[in-house]
Amino acid sequence: MNRQDKKNLTRTKITTVFINLVHQKGFTNTTISDITQQAGLSRGTFYVYFLDKYDLLEKVENNLLKHIETLSTITISKTVSWLDNPSGDILSTPSSPYFSLINIFNYLGNNRFFFQTLLSENGDKQFIYKMNCLLDQLFKKLYTNTSDHILQALPSDYTIELLTSSRLVSIIDHWLQKANPETPSDVAKILIQSRLFAVYQPA
Repeated sequence: MNRQDKKNLTRTKITTVFINLVHQKGFTNTTISDITQQAGLSRGTFYVYFLDKYDLLEKVENNLLKHIETLSTITISKTVSWLDNPSGDILSTPSSPYFSLINIFNYLGNNRFFFQTLLSENGDKQFIYKMNCLLDQLFKKLYTNTSDHILQALPSDYTIELLTSSRLVSIIDHWLQKANPETPSDVAKILIQSRLFAVYQPA
């Protein structure tokens, strides 16, 4: 194993132990000593990677949000193209936004414990705010980039309210917390039908 692989492994160990502790004790009650003891590392090693536990929290959250932003941008790009020139059934055509949305929920599902923890009472209230802001921005971009010839079934202010994410984050959190959640494709279908189909109709 080369040096970079070892550094990545150590960073992953610190991050995983940190999230487990936040889940058990809450962020406020989690200390650097807790992290290093459970990870089997020295405090000096911790400080090679992170300034303090707040820096660690921020880096974990930013990494998760960056992936969501990347996947959401792809989804929005496909959605705009689809609404401009719809072809075939949105739920069965691979080039439709539906399949990009599945990728987002695959990512959320693969990192379920991280998102569950950060969105819980033991996590970080600011993370909910950050997710809301990110998804609000992305969905507003979807609305403003959609061509004028798309018939909007509702006035613009209501359309934006339906598309923006204060409720969307609640839906995501509800799905993440379920003991027997729907598959990523099923929850993507729910959102497509409740959000996209409810707001837009072909001209």
